[in-house]
Amino acid sequence: MSGWARGRAEILGMIERGELTQVTASDELASRLLATAGQHLASARLLADSDPYLGYAAVYDAIRKALSALLQAQGLRATTSGGHLAVIDAVRAQFGPSMGALLRPVDRIRVTRHDAEYPGQTTYINKDAVLDDLPKAEAIVEAAAKALPHLSAFTA
Repeated sequence: MSGWARGRAEILGMIERGELTQVTASDELASRLLATAGQHLASARLLADSDPYLGYAAVYDAIRKALSALLQAQGLRATTSGGHLAVIDAVRAQFGPSMGALLRPVDRIRVTRHDAEYPGQTTYINKDAVLDDLPKAEAIVEAAAKALPHLSAFTA
């Protein structure tokens, strides 16, 4: 990301609105987040049959932690008010052109996970739902791992 051109205005706006905050950039913490994302992927696969609701939460959490790792490497973190949406929006603003196809299902997966956490009469998560979205999460975690070494700290 040379000179932080891509997504800079969006990131500055998110900081100004209190959706993101600047923190100390840490490749070590970013790597730990990415490792946790990998563990969540393995857990999702193991839980798909026995506890698909928790398995689906693990699919989504793997995505969220992989995307959070990208931000952490840049010294950015979502605030409580920004939450999960801020993570997704910040990554999409910066990496949309290169990761657009990978990021496309993230909103749907987020909403499905939310529905699983707060189910309605028609909410139903099964093994197939977990296994259908697991490869999408794996691709995001893999892309984040490839991108991490090329990121630099954001400066306002």
